[in-house]
Amino acid sequence: MDDNTLIQFRKQHIQNYRKSIIDIIQNNTTVLVDEDITSLFKTPPLDSMDLLKVKFLKIAKKNKLVFRTDSLNQLLESYRKNVLKCCSRLKKIRIDLLCHKVNEIDLDDSNIIQIYKKDFTSIHRDFKKIMKEQLQDSFELCILKNIDLIFPVDVDDSIRNEIILDITKYVINSYKNPILDSFDIMILVKDTTLVNSVKEQSEHYLFTLKNSRLLNDI
Repeated sequence: MDDNTLIQFRKQHIQNYRKSIIDIIQNNTTVLVDEDITSLFKTPPLDSMDLLKVKFLKIAKKNKLVFRTDSLNQLLESYRKNVLKCCSRLKKIRIDLLCHKVNEIDLDDSNIIQIYKKDFTSIHRDFKKIMKEQLQDSFELCILKNIDLIFPVDVDDSIRNEIILDITKYVINSYKNPILDSFDIMILVKDTTLVNSVKEQSEHYLFTLKNSRLLNDI
């Protein structure tokens, strides 16, 4: 095998390695956003598992009211869908930043691609900010703005206002905080998985580079 052919084989090996890392980043991020994060907001299969709906109904019962069930379901469904609108943005941020890092690395016979915990710092900051804002905006746009749809026509204004206050306190505090905690945990788990997957792929790359008969013209 002549030197030029050998060089081309090694270049192709490096390109395949870089592409495999980018694929790992994309797949890891897709699972994080489209499966893990999305699962936090999907309508539960049973009404008893739907924390939002159960809370609304408890507040109605406490105030001796019966909410319009169809309208309540529509509000909650609209809220969930609106929250999930930020998912494509989250996915793009993580993939773009990490892939940019990968593409900037000069690869040779000893240099490999590594992803460290510090590489996720700005991503975590953006993710948390975006999700907090999306939860707040979705609540205001999809629930508060249309909340009169769930009340009986003859509801007293003082009861209405008290119910809105109770619902607001619950969604903004008791509901939001556990959601954000779960959000953080899901991200950390996928970050760790990604770091380990990249490390494993890099070890495979180095082993092949050093031991392949084709790449070393043995």
